[in-house]
Amino acid sequence: MYIAVVADNIADRKQMERLLGRANDAVSADTGTLYVDSYGDMQSALRTPMRYELFFLDFTTPENDPKEFISQLQTLGAPGRIVVCQPDDVPFSYEDTINGIYTIRKPILVAPLHQTIKDAHKAQMEAIVPTIEVRSDSETYYVPLEKIVYATSKDSTIYIHLKDGSTLSMFGTIENFMIWVEKHKEFVLIKKDTVVNTNHVLSHDKREYRLSNGESISLPRFPFFQS
Repeated sequence: MYIAVVADNIADRKQMERLLGRANDAVSADTGTLYVDSYGDMQSALRTPMRYELFFLDFTTPENDPKEFISQLQTLGAPGRIVVCQPDDVPFSYEDTINGIYTIRKPILVAPLHQTIKDAHKAQMEAIVPTIEVRSDSETYYVPLEKIVYATSKDSTIYIHLKDGSTLSMFGTIENFMIWVEKHKEFVLIKKDTVVNTNHVLSHDKREYRLSNGESISLPRFPFFQS
């Protein structure tokens, strides 16, 4: 389990690192090994937000607002669960104002910390949606597989057609795409340059596949045999 500690006070940051180091022995049977990175500011943590399954936010200065950081994580589509560390004198819980946010009171006690880690891991596992990483020339997208209607390839470029009508492209071949989705049996190679998501197939015959996005894919005159 990959965890990011984002704390603007170095003493708080080091203390959380120590607590999480000790927590590893207690919770790893449920969560897997805990791998912890720590950051002193929001911008550093936002460089690689997609890798983390859990964020601990502990801000003590007015210029660092947990709500702002949470908003940026949500805008980026970061999948990790978020825990806000709150002093006892804070009069409200972030859980009351931001859906899906965990709160842990300071000073942080061992038992609540361990339970929070296990609860967040369980919720994360239950919410996992299979995705594929699509890297274009200038952007990286994490696309849920269920949104892919079909994919084609031409001249070493893969074109991924989504159910909202948009198309993403990236370098590669249809063989590469099949390797990426090989664990998901709904993706079927119907001709040498085309893979369809059978969950989006309305009907098909020997001549064509009719898809949920309104498109139809014509099949070759002679049957296609996968080697």
